[in-house]
Amino acid sequence: MRKFLSETLSSLGYSILSSKRFEGRHLISKDHADELYSSYKSRFFYIEGMRIHYRDEGMGTPILFLHGFGASLHYWQDWVDKLVKKYRVITLDLPGFGLSDAPSKDKIDVKFYLHYILDLLKMLEVKECHVIGNSFGGWLAWEMAVDHPELVKRLVLISPAGYFTKRTKPKTVELSSKPAFLKILKNGVPRFLVKRYLINSYGKKNRITDYEVNRYYGLINREGNLMSLFKIASQSTRTNPKRIKKVKHKTLIMWGTLDRIIPVQDAFQFNKDIKNSRLVIYKGTGHLPHVEETEKSYTDLIGFLNEKD
Repeated sequence: MRKFLSETLSSLGYSILSSKRFEGRHLISKDHADELYSSYKSRFFYIEGMRIHYRDEGMGTPILFLHGFGASLHYWQDWVDKLVKKYRVITLDLPGFGLSDAPSKDKIDVKFYLHYILDLLKMLEVKECHVIGNSFGGWLAWEMAVDHPELVKRLVLISPAGYFTKRTKPKTVELSSKPAFLKILKNGVPRFLVKRYLINSYGKKNRITDYEVNRYYGLINREGNLMSLFKIASQSTRTNPKRIKKVKHKTLIMWGTLDRIIPVQDAFQFNKDIKNSRLVIYKGTGHLPHVEETEKSYTDLIGFLNEKD
């Protein structure tokens, strides 16, 4: 996990560490973050003293969404608004992201996150659901399909993590060893650096809205979230690519040609290893095709979900 998550942070983190410019305090309290980024749809459940933010909307076949590293449930909203008309849609902020509490344990791995995901599904009495994951969330999604196949109906992987070859091997950035580390945790991340990180996630920077930058800026600077990001990024756990071949579910793989986080070459490896899969490539999009090409990707999603077994 360390190398993948460090790469995700590298465009943001390395810039922070090498920058001498800090624009005062950017951190906001948990209460203030709740006021800004929760809504009447927001729900919270507690497990082992940890508060998890989720939303449960609509009726019909359940769909579970798992967001990427550093993101939140808000990144699914364009799809959710459409899906709730025919499906029961469940989104959540994974521990340490969005409005969910940061992990207190020293070891944080895939099993740690699946533990909370499974508890949420149990609480909501969901026995089977479609699972959709992006990036780190895509990693969790295919791991869930392997370990708990009975819970997964169909699988949608959007630029998921899974392989670490020489071609795709991410950079390892020892963020916590840098002198600026404590200052970052104390002052927070300036907005212009947050925008720089988002630009790296998109195929074309003109598709990024100020609203999105402001939301990401607020959530990444939520009290406790920065420490959580660095803590998770420092873990040594990695994927086991051999397990991907164990996925037996009908799977849709989505990828952008301009993905700078996880290269599009990995899309073809996923498609090869998951026998019952289909690959859709989006020209000119980055790591978030469901955000950049909402209509086109949604049409592909619905077509996939409506197919007969």
